[in-house]
Amino acid sequence: MAFRSFSKLLVMALVSLAKTAFAGPACNDCRTVDFGKQIELKFLRPMLKMTIPEKLGYIRSFGVDIYKVADPEKAPVTVGELPEATTDRIAKKYIQLFDEDVVGLYMTPSNPIYRVVKPTILFVDSSDDWTLIHEFAHYLFDRVRMMTDSKTEGQLVVKSEDAQEDFFDARNKYQQLGRYVDEEHKHHTIKSFINYARVQMIFTRTGDFEETTIEKILRSAYKKQKPHGFMPEHFERSTRYIRSTSGKGQQTLNFLLSDCQALPKTLNANDSNLKSALAKICEQVRSLKQADVDVLKGLNIQLSP
Repeated sequence: MAFRSFSKLLVMALVSLAKTAFAGPACNDCRTVDFGKQIELKFLRPMLKMTIPEKLGYIRSFGVDIYKVADPEKAPVTVGELPEATTDRIAKKYIQLFDEDVVGLYMTPSNPIYRVVKPTILFVDSSDDWTLIHEFAHYLFDRVRMMTDSKTEGQLVVKSEDAQEDFFDARNKYQQLGRYVDEEHKHHTIKSFINYARVQMIFTRTGDFEETTIEKILRSAYKKQKPHGFMPEHFERSTRYIRSTSGKGQQTLNFLLSDCQALPKTLNANDSNLKSALAKICEQVRSLKQADVDVLKGLNIQLSP
């Protein structure tokens, strides 16, 4: 997903499974990029020299359905040839996102909430070259996930909701009593946090940090290859977008890290196994956050205070 402006953050389950969560056969033609993500960059490179009409035809050649949504700001139309995203094709709530500064949206058939049977991209009708490639990159990441993962995005959404509710219920019970009800409650609280943290890391890696990863790829192309239609204002927009997506991802991880600080204090000397399991998952959370910090450092971008 891409935004025209970045003052708003949209909280949606626009993610797929991470390869590290449900690994399948390797993708031999893939390039591993930041956060352990894999993509077939050979399919992205040809777009860098294409005009907008050529890009649209290229995207379609992969079996991706593409539609346009009217630009509420009435900027000049660039993808007028596309069919409109009408409510008989696309759920109204996704079309309405474009009233909130969204300029592109990738929808995967692996998540039933989208109700699409094929990979589908919505573009604002004033889309620029950068936006077209950005959304196609989401398809390429999803394409690899579908090749290498044995689960679907819809299943992950359900698992996430269950994991969050399970942990929050257990944690709230401890907070209300100021203690664990019994040993079973203690073990359940720690184990439910571990499950919750794992799923949240998947969401962060394949949601917010995927946005950052795509922008890093496009920024590198902008500097080294001067792609067709890439403009300085697109690069500046990219900076704002990276601050937005990485900021949201790090905020999610910070919430987990706050529990990583609090939960060990609820355990005693006899809980060595629980402490060890907790320390392991918390180190993974810290490592994922540090990976994003390193990406931002390499891009010379600082998060807004």
